[in-house]
Amino acid sequence: MSTMQEKEYPYEIGVSVICADGECGQLHRILIDPVSRAMTHLVIGKDVHAARLVPVSLVAGADADAVRLVCTALDFDRLEPAEATEVIQPPPPVSGSMPTNGGALGGGYSRSKSETVTYDRVPAGEVQLRRGERVHAADGDIGRVQGLVAAPDHHVTHILLTEGHLWSRKEVAVPIRNVVDATFGVQVDLTREEVKDLPPVDLAAIG
Repeated sequence: MSTMQEKEYPYEIGVSVICADGECGQLHRILIDPVSRAMTHLVIGKDVHAARLVPVSLVAGADADAVRLVCTALDFDRLEPAEATEVIQPPPPVSGSMPTNGGALGGGYSRSKSETVTYDRVPAGEVQLRRGERVHAADGDIGRVQGLVAAPDHHVTHILLTEGHLWSRKEVAVPIRNVVDATFGVQVDLTREEVKDLPPVDLAAIG
């Protein structure tokens, strides 16, 4: 495993987030550019459904206890929502057919009422990390995502994951060079045994 540098910052999903004038919620998701392997946004809020997309330019730093922002709570509230809601209207009836009960018989309607759909906003070309997503080793599942470690320029250096079973669980940091994909969970090129051999990480010692 590569040695962590003194000025790297841990971003553990679920930690508190502090604006310049007080607490503004917790870290829910992390958005990454998979090409540059740099963080682009943090999804932060007191409630996941009221969270905001926070550009990393507003991040002052992070440690094992909290992420700190340079903006005020008022500025934070003006940021873009991290979720979007769309109302999907039912399709028009097929000409010459009679509507049936929900369209189950006869094919008049496939959906009789409008539906409201809420989804995560992820800018085009970016991927997101959520706490608890599966980490896939070269020979099978090995753990769950807990967060990441990034340099001051926001480039990701390690992915944090919890490895092991209930009685032997530990948090380890996988170097970003070993991450081959993060579209659906995190895929690494290490074997399960190689991940198990990684030493436990002390987040309080980072930064």
